[in-house]
Amino acid sequence: MLKLILGLGNPGSRYEMTRHNAGFVVVSKLATVNGASFSFKSNMNADLCKTTISNNSVLLAKPQTYMNLSGQAAQNIAHFYKIVPQDILVVHDDVSLPLGTMRFAKGGGAGGQHGVESIMEVMGNRDFHRLKIGVGPDPGGARRADYVLADIPDIDQELYFTVITKASEAITLWLRRGIQESMNAYNGLDLRPKPAAKEEPTPLRLNKSAETD
Repeated sequence: MLKLILGLGNPGSRYEMTRHNAGFVVVSKLATVNGASFSFKSNMNADLCKTTISNNSVLLAKPQTYMNLSGQAAQNIAHFYKIVPQDILVVHDDVSLPLGTMRFAKGGGAGGQHGVESIMEVMGNRDFHRLKIGVGPDPGGARRADYVLADIPDIDQELYFTVITKASEAITLWLRRGIQESMNAYNGLDLRPKPAAKEEPTPLRLNKSAETD
């Protein structure tokens, strides 16, 4: 049974290191780890590659339609390869989750993620699975668009790529064990550095002579 891992993002070098392209980066990582390479398929409006991960036949895809039209590529691919929604995992950024976290989901709303909105609208259902990559904190309001289209700051890149690697491992579990076990294993994961514990001050001790006065 063929599985589809669909990473969301915007095509072109301008967007390569932006927060919005986390989905692209995850599926690219999966391809690299598994010795696969992408090629553009014009009839799908997507970069595609086939590989095998944990004994599963897997199609990795990166829509080349820009984020807001991701549903077009998703529908084309699913229809051509006859892939049902429950065998589709959409990987995308999520500003409501802090950088250093990720979350699997099935069903539910798009949460303002326009690529997911497009997929839900074009495919006509919400039954596909999702892996949300935290890129927050969410600045909110009119600033959100500029935020997700900005490059990952240098100071955050080590944590960002740690999450990308962990996400590729999480997808391998999804392929082996399914959505519920993946949710149990990864939805509580927090890779952010823990704050250093505060040292308790040493209690003052009176000298012996003072104690007996």
